[in-house]
Amino acid sequence: MSGGLRLAFVTQLVDPDDPILGFTVTWIRALAKRSQHLVAIANEVRRVPSDLGAEVVSLGKEQGAGRVRRGLRYLASLEATHRRYRPHALLAHMCPQYLVLAAPLLQLHRTPGVLWFAHPRDSALLRRAERAAAAVLTSLPGAFPFPSPKLLKVGQGIDVSRFTCVPPAPGGEVLRLLALGRLSPAKGLDTIIKGVSKARDAGVPVVLRIVGPATTPAEEAYARTVVRLAAGSGGAVSVEPAVLPVAIPDLFAEVDLLVNGMRAGSGDKVVFEAMAAGRPVVYSNPCFDPLTEGLSLRLRYREDDAADLAERLRELWEAGPDLRAEVGGALAERVNEAHGLDGWADRVIRVLAEVGRSA
Repeated sequence: MSGGLRLAFVTQLVDPDDPILGFTVTWIRALAKRSQHLVAIANEVRRVPSDLGAEVVSLGKEQGAGRVRRGLRYLASLEATHRRYRPHALLAHMCPQYLVLAAPLLQLHRTPGVLWFAHPRDSALLRRAERAAAAVLTSLPGAFPFPSPKLLKVGQGIDVSRFTCVPPAPGGEVLRLLALGRLSPAKGLDTIIKGVSKARDAGVPVVLRIVGPATTPAEEAYARTVVRLAAGSGGAVSVEPAVLPVAIPDLFAEVDLLVNGMRAGSGDKVVFEAMAAGRPVVYSNPCFDPLTEGLSLRLRYREDDAADLAERLRELWEAGPDLRAEVGGALAERVNEAHGLDGWADRVIRVLAEVGRSA
């Protein structure tokens, strides 16, 4: 049935150039290749690649449509999709509100709804979506904020073809770190900056680049704190604006390590991407432990513990480039196997086909 699946996919944004959600385009393309027809309904549409292979419907945020209007457009678009294609299932990506809103319509048409969610944020809305869903998909054990008998781990869906596992560019006698992603309090960037300072005080020649956007007022306020801390680092820390997704592999090629302080409960996508590029990742979130089990270097530091991070950085510096490259290569193999885009899409399609048959 999977090749003949007709699907609706609901997401926040369609734009391959977005530094945060650009990857969603790769998911849509991969699922469309495995489906008879896929309709992608997005809160906002900025640019649609010509090779996407899916029908795209915008709810109009890019044109200034408010929340109520977008909700009405969503229901109308979903009803039109049912009339034209009779989809076997709906997959809502990080949009529990749209699964809850669609629940009566899905029940009327006997169409199962499936939720993808990987974030530590719990809410009453998320729990309503979980109850309405036929299945809940996530990336890693612990990446969903509460237990559910509907929960299935399917991996992260990383387009590993974008990343080449090569040694970093020559960087002299310095350990180059990258922190990549939104400037959010949940990323623990203040702890990372303090850890870098402690490592330098202990004699480790380490520098840090922080690259990413601030997308909300709370993030903008936190970004000011990050910039202030960076300014007091004596030149060891720089804060740079977000880059297009196409430039991320080049960023990894210029550094020795990624450092990631995302709070426990979310499988941050950039961690998988850095590993796919053969870069060791120093992280605080225990959900990544299965990927690093048995390696010759310790990579996890205690959350909010700058001294423990500094110790990991000292160990990685003393390990030398050859051992770091060996660990990076092992991580690339593990990510390719467990979280590559093709395997992810196959697993998701199997779930959607199964719930479609059971409806």
